[in-house]
Amino acid sequence: MTVEPDTSTIIDELSRAWAKHDLDDLSSDAVKNLTAGSATDWGMPANAHSSIKAISLGSGIPDPDTLPRVELLAAMKRVLQASEDSALRYGGGIGYEPLRAALADRYTRDRHVPVDASYFLLTNGSAGAIDLVCSAFLSPGDIVIAEAPTFSGSLRTFRGHRADIISVGMDEEGLDTNALSDLLERLTAEGKRAKLIYTISNFHNPAGSSMSVERRKELLVLAANHGALIIDDDAYGEFSYSDNPATTLSELAKVQGVITVSTFSKIMATGLRVGWIHAEPALIERVIRIRFEMGNSPLLHQMLYEFMKNGRLDEHIVQMRQLYSEKRDALISALHEYCEPYLSFRKPAGGFFLWATLHEGLNALEVHRAATANGVYCAYGDAFFADQTDPGEHLRLAFSEVALRDIPEAARRLAAACEQVAKDSAGWQI
Repeated sequence: MTVEPDTSTIIDELSRAWAKHDLDDLSSDAVKNLTAGSATDWGMPANAHSSIKAISLGSGIPDPDTLPRVELLAAMKRVLQASEDSALRYGGGIGYEPLRAALADRYTRDRHVPVDASYFLLTNGSAGAIDLVCSAFLSPGDIVIAEAPTFSGSLRTFRGHRADIISVGMDEEGLDTNALSDLLERLTAEGKRAKLIYTISNFHNPAGSSMSVERRKELLVLAANHGALIIDDDAYGEFSYSDNPATTLSELAKVQGVITVSTFSKIMATGLRVGWIHAEPALIERVIRIRFEMGNSPLLHQMLYEFMKNGRLDEHIVQMRQLYSEKRDALISALHEYCEPYLSFRKPAGGFFLWATLHEGLNALEVHRAATANGVYCAYGDAFFADQTDPGEHLRLAFSEVALRDIPEAARRLAAACEQVAKDSAGWQI
């Protein structure tokens, strides 16, 4: 007769055995290269709190009142009521073909370059798209060139792939292509090359700027001459608040050498976690080779196709542009009214963000902390620089999620925080 061992004895033995081991010995070099933090590390402490109900200018996500709940539910019902069951089976690594074809139709229409479904790969949001691109084209120690500032989440992804990140500055026209040219020449002279150039050419996160057409042309030529692929993070490209949106990098290049990543997260709802890679089929094929997680949800892909196939996505985006344009203008007006002694900014032509520069004597982290305590959340600039060497003068203000009625009060609270820091600063001057 077999005697069953006492469970508590086994647990005690396992605990003693595992106590002798260090998890760092099992961890990958990538994990050791990353500190603990959120997926974005966007400059908002996890323990932030306020004694009053907070207003957030922190998150670049859709307005909660615009989430198309009813229409998505109806689309999901149509998918589940279909006679065939493909939505409830594995869908493969490239994604639902009708949804990819629908994206291709929109890109052909809007970017004036004929493409089909083979130019698209569906991913786990744009963050998943960037991760897949890195897996396909980066080895540890490879060089990625990124703008300074840039999206903190992508910096985290590059670090996770153990890339060497080199920053190039920006101005009101976007990436400084003169500085990029000098950098690429220096790398060549040293026997090195950049594998990827990461840019947010449309409605930059966090800077709010858009790259000029001349800079786009210069970037494309520089990248091609030096054999570097361009990742154009186009999560906000649909949100232009002018009648003359810039010609995209993929259109100018006829897709050559440009990997565009985008997502339904910003144009519909972040919880969808469906994005895409748009690139030449030869590049798509190389990304598919490195994909091991069985692809995304066919159920969500088919639901999204049902939602957008009759033009509803276009209608939704038009409505969002109008709302976010109003929010941008309301924030600008409120900042002029309350915050003008303390900060300056340029009016963004699109997107979700306004990049504020604090006046001399004010420190962004101190203002951020005071603002948090005063009931308004925002992100400070340090997290958006690869080497975290922001001079301490920037705040990123996001206007997409905040209710329109709360924007003036948010600006008033931010001004109060600036005033508080100014009183405590010996170097403050108007």
